[in-house]
Order: sequence, then C-alpha cells, then structure tokens
Amino acid sequence: MVPQGGNGLNLMDVSDDLLDLMTKPLGAIDYLIFGCVCKRWRSYVAEFRQKFMASQPPLVVLLSPYARKYCYFYSIFDQSLYKVTLPDLFGKRCSRVCCGYFVMEDRIETVNSHIWLLHPFTGHELHFPRPSNQYFFVILASLATPSQEFVIIAIGGQFLQYYKSTDVMWTAYDYTDIFKGTPMDGKRWFLGGVVFKGKIYLLTNHGEIGVIRKLNPHPYVTMLEIESIGYSSFEVNLQLLAIDDKLLMICRNGLQIQREQFQVFELNFSMMKWVKMENFNDQALFLRHRSSGFSNVTRWSGSRQPMNCIYNLGISDGICTLHFLDDRDPKPFPSPPPQPITRASSGAPFWYFPNLSGSVDALYED
Repeated sequence: MVPQGGNGLNLMDVSDDLLDLMTKPLGAIDYLIFGCVCKRWRSYVAEFRQKFMASQPPLVVLLSPYARKYCYFYSIFDQSLYKVTLPDLFGKRCSRVCCGYFVMEDRIETVNSHIWLLHPFTGHELHFPRPSNQYFFVILASLATPSQEFVIIAIGGQFLQYYKSTDVMWTAYDYTDIFKGTPMDGKRWFLGGVVFKGKIYLLTNHGEIGVIRKLNPHPYVTMLEIESIGYSSFEVNLQLLAIDDKLLMICRNGLQIQREQFQVFELNFSMMKWVKMENFNDQALFLRHRSSGFSNVTRWSGSRQPMNCIYNLGISDGICTLHFLDDRDPKPFPSPPPQPITRASSGAPFWYFPNLSGSVDALYED
C-alpha cells in the first residue's frame, strides 16, 4: 500500500524541495522521527542528516545512573523535551560522549565487563572488552582502511592501551619512560586526548602535549616542546578540545584564574605556545566534564541566542550559567529542564552535540 497523507498526497512522491521546507523548523529529535514516516522520507533524512545536524544546537542529556530503558534530551533554547528509548541500560553508567556515542561502562566491574558504545540517534552499537589496566578516559576513532574499522584508545595511570575492532586483545604501552628526567617526572601523566588532523593529541596534567605518531606495534608518542602556561591539574581542571583547525585547552575553577572561572587557550603551532583566546566570534563553548565542545551559533536555524560566551552546565540540576569573555558577571540561562525530570534522572546532566554525531574522527598514521 502506498502511504498517503490526510489530503490524499502520495508521501512517496514528495520532492526534496518540499521535504527541505518541512524539516527546516524541526529539532534534532523531530528530524529523526520525521524519517520514520515512510521509506522515501527515511531515505531523505539519511542523505541529509549530517548537513541538518550541523545546524542544530547542543542538547542536555538527562540519564539516570539507574535507568533501564530510556533517557531524556532537553533543549534549553526552545524547551523541547524528548524521552528516548534505548537498549537495556541496567547496571551501566555513561562516562562520557565521543563522536556522538555514549560511552557506557559497568557500574560494578566483573571479569566479563566491557565498554559499550551506543549511538542514541542511530542505534548503532560498538562493543569492546574492558582493558586489563586501569584507565579513566577513552577516545574513539576510525581507521583509514578499505573496510570500516574502529579503534578505541584507553588512557589512565601509566598506560596507553588500544583495541581495534578486528583485534582479539588489547595492546598496552607503559609510557612512564617519556617523563623520566623531567621535573616532577613521577607526578606527570596523560589526562585525556582528542583526534586532531588525523592524529591523537594527548594532554598531560601540566598542560603539555604528546602526539601518537603510530599505533603499531605500540603507541609511539612524541612530546611537543611547548612553553608552559604555569598551571597543572593540581591547581586547575584541564581539558583538551579540537575544533576545525584549532587545538584548544580549557582551564577552569582554579585559584590562579581568580575572577575568571574559565580560560581557553589555543595552541599556536608556529610559536609552540598556548595563547589565551579573547574572542570566540560566532562560536559558543558548551562546558561539562563528560562532554564539552564548541558550536557555531550562526548556523542554528533562526537562532538569536548568545554567542562568544560559555554555557556552563550545572552539576546536578541542569541549570546552565552563561559566562562572558568581558567584564560582565555570569548569569543563569533561563528555562532549565523541568524539576520532576531532573529529580527523576538523579544523574549529572551533560551536553550532546548533534553537529558532532554524524561521523567518527579518522586516524592517519605516518
């Protein structure tokens, strides 16, 4: 049977131009629901999903640590609230978001524990066995191979560990020798990392940068000679971000930062030093420990929201505070998630970036 609308219109014959007009006012979740109407619309949504998602602002995720089947997505800009059904979440927790995937881990570790990557928009899943050594940060990337192949890198303690989707076991590399002979060599480690221009860049707790040049036969890390900013993770919270052609470091909540609760530095590769950013221009920074990122406000369809500022998400209540780069005082952003939902979720909310959910960052080895 050919699907028809209420006026007898054959839904399979709707042109791309008309579908474009119909989807322009939609949000990210409504767009995905739109693709469920019929095969023709599903094909259209699949073809233009990445372009559409690039025009969408970040969403707040409310996911209870005790959730079994669903989470909530909330827009602080138009107050849209969506309840999204997910696979069985019992006993799982979300440690962070990477390339649009929730990184799910067992709340209670067992010998059979694994890392489960779940894409809430597409339903795609990736499963990796849990590494044998301690870790606290993971990076997901794709490899430039004829067949689609993924790799997950686990960072923590004194080890870098990686696992390709075609491997049968993790490869572990003890990187403590990298810091031998340096000041405080016993108190240096990698905090996290990002994929930037086809390479994995790692951030130390002293604001230093290492680059993984290749993975096989073990991760070969080169430390860059960068002028220190004078902070360490003992004094401030450091986080590494990649946006377009920029490698950025966020410093927050440190006594040395004084009135400014946040500072953002860009790595100037020609001078090999961190340069403080004084202006985000059309961008806004959305900050949270599980997921932080930039979004270009001018790309949001019909948006007149504040830009050149930081949207800092509250720890438990989902209340967002705006922090400006000039002398203005921070102020709460209106329209937090409904209190009954935040109370029911009882977990730390985090940002989800539709514009970063369409593809997995690719690695290119030397």
